[in-house]
Amino acid sequence: MPQSNRQKRLGQFWTPPVIAEFMLELVGFNPLWKVIDPACGEGIFLLKALERGCKFAVGIDIDPEAIERAKTLLKDHLGKVQFYCQDGLLPINDENAFWRSDYDLVVGNPPFAATGYRVRDREILSKFELAKVKVGEETINLSGQGSLFEVSLERKRQKPSQAIEVLFLERFVNLCKQGGKVCIILPEGIFANTSLRHVREWLIKNFTIHAVIGLPRDTFKAVGTTAKTAILYLEKRPPQENHEVFLAEVSRVNVNGNASLDSDANPQLVAVLEAMKLREQTIAKRQNLAGG
Repeated sequence: MPQSNRQKRLGQFWTPPVIAEFMLELVGFNPLWKVIDPACGEGIFLLKALERGCKFAVGIDIDPEAIERAKTLLKDHLGKVQFYCQDGLLPINDENAFWRSDYDLVVGNPPFAATGYRVRDREILSKFELAKVKVGEETINLSGQGSLFEVSLERKRQKPSQAIEVLFLERFVNLCKQGGKVCIILPEGIFANTSLRHVREWLIKNFTIHAVIGLPRDTFKAVGTTAKTAILYLEKRPPQENHEVFLAEVSRVNVNGNASLDSDANPQLVAVLEAMKLREQTIAKRQNLAGG
């Protein structure tokens, strides 16, 4: 099968290096972090993390050819990276619990269902909250220590299929440790489609969303898609009261060749990073004043 057809069948669209750099800058990358890309493809996120001094990196991909390309790309860092050729939605196949979960940063660009790649395996779907839909609610009366109180329970059913990027979003979060960070590229539909409202509600209720940054359609044009995408950056902790999300739309990026993350080649990406930094400084000042 030609490589382009294989990539489309698997929902693979490699990420331009400058976008990977941008996402690591966005989260304030720390070389002491344990990092994983659960759908690593050729390994660009891992490479950029390792070039920044990362000591513990993991890449997972279902495609053995992609794993081999990643090993070639990361040939100078193989002592610091673990690879698993398996379905990234499944538990990591390693007896060492260190590699199975609790990552400081989960980052990547998972497959998109826009290519027709939906998950229908009932066993896999059963492991994901986002593969279920609410069908009702019931109230149960409980008694204890002489008192009676009510508990409301949601009734849910498993969907027959789910978009693969929705399941990968949940998988990214599950791999992350409490207080850790997730930075993921997702199709715009996650943030807009009515049918995916339950995904947005799940995100808003359970996690601190720092930023949603829209990317232009030509970001991945060179690798075969003009899908509208956005970067989601969150922390795995409940949101504080009155938490605000940083929203930005990038209309132009330079992803050609070795395009760099600087104000000459990519002024809009740099402007977003500067705005995020200013926002974080402002929030820190407010917290200091409140604490003082």
